[in-house]
Amino acid sequence: MKKCLPIMFISFIFASFFCFKFSSVQDLNKDKPNSSYESFGKSGIYSSDLDKIDEESYLMDSPVKTAYESEKAKEVFLTFDDGPCNNNTKKILNILKDNNIKATFFIIGTKGEENPQILKELSDNGMSVGVHTYSHKYNEIYKNTDSYFKDYYNCQRVIRRITGRDPAPYLRMPGGSDNLVASKKILDNIKNILRQKDLKYVDWNVSSGDAESCKVSVEKIKKNVIDQCKNKKIAVILMHDTYYKNTTVEALPYIVKTLKDEGFIFKTFDDITQNEETQMVKMRVINRISI
Repeated sequence: MKKCLPIMFISFIFASFFCFKFSSVQDLNKDKPNSSYESFGKSGIYSSDLDKIDEESYLMDSPVKTAYESEKAKEVFLTFDDGPCNNNTKKILNILKDNNIKATFFIIGTKGEENPQILKELSDNGMSVGVHTYSHKYNEIYKNTDSYFKDYYNCQRVIRRITGRDPAPYLRMPGGSDNLVASKKILDNIKNILRQKDLKYVDWNVSSGDAESCKVSVEKIKKNVIDQCKNKKIAVILMHDTYYKNTTVEALPYIVKTLKDEGFIFKTFDDITQNEETQMVKMRVINRISI
């Protein structure tokens, strides 16, 4: 028994020492920041907890929120053809300004010459102004390829002279890029040259129907637009701002409010992104090739 006492005493000393060291380390660690928190930044989310977080909820609260939202966003491009005119174009501009949104106007050159102040106002208020045609005389424009480009450049010069700016590099061919007025051969030649010049021709995937007759009802225009915008991530809407299109003007506030309520972001062909353009080419809205 006496021989065991020294051994028991030494064991007691070692046990006491290790208990003291362990307690000291724990006390020191109380003041240390969590290493997972430090490596993850100020989000307060620990790496060990990431598997518990719903992916969509995390994305919506994280620094990548902007990219996530843009991927989910629905976009609408309001486009107006055949103006400017001295009554309805101005009314449409006021509606757009009241709603803090922009639109694209594909103009007729002769109308721009008749209403230069209104054309200048469109440009000065940040609207996108593009070429539609100078004369809107189908039989002259589509007589041959040279006739089309003569008409195009005449309209381009009007826009430059009155607004002091180049038109958007996006245009709308009279009647659309696959109209039944011009021969297919002439249309194909025109479109090939436009693409070579890096000029993009724009059609539409939503039609208001406001040109189907002299006077289309407000309710029909509303229904056409809202119904056709359903399930679309990108909507390019065809409307007109000519002198007699009063019902288009009357339908516009409802259309804008409804599309806003449905989460659409309003854009123009001045601020289109490369990704949006690529999507529209795939949708056959931009640079549609005849099949």
